[in-house]
Amino acid sequence: MPDNISVPPHLFGRHLVRFKVSQVPHRFTDVLVLGSGVAGLSAALEASKDPGIEVLLVAKDKLEETATAYAQGGVAAVLSPEATGDSADQHAADTIAAADGLADEEAVKVTVIEGVERVRDLLALGAAFDRDEDGRVHFTLEGGHTFPRILHHGDTTGKEVERVLLEAVLERPNVTVLHHTFAADILTRDGEARGAVLSRPDGELEAAWARRTVLATGGAGRLYREATTPQVNTGDGVAMAFRAGCVLQDLEFVQFHPTTLYLAGADRFLITEAVRGEGGVLRDGAGERFMHRFHRLAELAPRDVVSRGIITVLRERGENKVFLDLSAIPPERIRSRFPRILEILRGFGIDILRDPIPVRPSAHYSIGGVVTDLFGRTSLRGLLAAGEVASTGLHGANRLASNSLLEGLVFGHRAGRLALQEARTAPAPEPFSVPGPPPAAGPKPAALDLGDLTSSLKSLLWQKVGIERHGAELAAALGQIRSWMPYALGSSFHEVPSWTVQNMVSTAYLITLSALRREESRGVHFRTDHPSRDDTRWQKHTTLSQADLRDATAAR
Repeated sequence: MPDNISVPPHLFGRHLVRFKVSQVPHRFTDVLVLGSGVAGLSAALEASKDPGIEVLLVAKDKLEETATAYAQGGVAAVLSPEATGDSADQHAADTIAAADGLADEEAVKVTVIEGVERVRDLLALGAAFDRDEDGRVHFTLEGGHTFPRILHHGDTTGKEVERVLLEAVLERPNVTVLHHTFAADILTRDGEARGAVLSRPDGELEAAWARRTVLATGGAGRLYREATTPQVNTGDGVAMAFRAGCVLQDLEFVQFHPTTLYLAGADRFLITEAVRGEGGVLRDGAGERFMHRFHRLAELAPRDVVSRGIITVLRERGENKVFLDLSAIPPERIRSRFPRILEILRGFGIDILRDPIPVRPSAHYSIGGVVTDLFGRTSLRGLLAAGEVASTGLHGANRLASNSLLEGLVFGHRAGRLALQEARTAPAPEPFSVPGPPPAAGPKPAALDLGDLTSSLKSLLWQKVGIERHGAELAAALGQIRSWMPYALGSSFHEVPSWTVQNMVSTAYLITLSALRREESRGVHFRTDHPSRDDTRWQKHTTLSQADLRDATAAR
């Protein structure tokens, strides 16, 4: 860690909220699942296979408001190797190549092999993936893949996966579902997770005690000004796990999607990579293609390459957007393959059958997260994690397109299975009171404008911790975040919006620190002051824990 970085003690506050055991209602379950995306639903579905095990599933917003439901592209799986010439080994090789030297090969092997069975499970549940004229599942090609192996449901694949899994979970009589319920803290005692403290829709606290807890809260895309993810993806799980003592890994690797709609007043609506897989090409403001300058695969290069290529062209030309041209794709193919994109963009006056789409990159996926083993175990006994909040090592330094839904299916299933097995024999936790965060040093601010702080934080990360980074700017960003911490983290709040901002500040600090520490360029992490990959020093994962930061502080 650079010598000029001091660690604020406020980062080590253990809890966001306090309660006395006699003053809050209590709920008891065997398995608590935090998050209702593909990983959380997969975990809940597997954990509830034993009718004697009670499962509680908690969603921060609506059950369907997840990054899973926003996913357009598809699920990568080699279902028909004999017909396509593809193989699980080739899928693994593509995943490892995209990971830029940091893939955990065992995690890759597990994903590509078990992923086939998990996708077959989806089909058995009724997932309506697109089929060809002969009734066979249709596969498409995306960047970084050497074969068409992407199953899809038009351009709303994630929504279909969410639908199928959610319907299956809701049919289980031993699953209780809470929506619009915020998990503020992991409850721990004697080095073991015992559940979570929840904020109910009415604003009252509730303690949920569990034999095993599965963290599946998603990523942190909404820490950035430009983002494709739903508003709920604010890094809550990473911050919560860090406060509870978990080890984090590879937070510097934030993937940016190269093609999101760029119009004044429009949210950064994602234009799926499958558009380029079907023949869409990128053009600059003069109408010239440019991606061949940056990679032999041009528009089908890995996402980090395409994103940096776009940023380079924008900088060269002094423009703020490029254009995605779909004219090479037959109109009927566009209508059948991308109906939602066609509909949404018509609402903005763009007819993609004839008009190019103005696009630029946006934050899309958190590759790093809470360290887990291949069964979802974290460094905290009793706590498992799966999906985007977790870091299994599958993605290394750069996620291969359409491997995220697959990862959620595989490792959500594995975490749910282990939670089920362990919950059968683990003792029921006994309730206890929780002390609050220590008071901040110095006077508290007269008023804290959460909206202004959130906007400032998002702009800071976009400008200084974005697609291209520099050590001096990262250090400046870290200093700025550190200056917000005494009043942002040192204050006690009593409502979800405030707790969310506290989580955002904490997670932003950890991402920025991780990006500053990795002094090389690899995968989605590009340092202009260290533009080359350095395998001698940095072919390894970076980890962060409270112990690491305390030791670094004590050494000064």
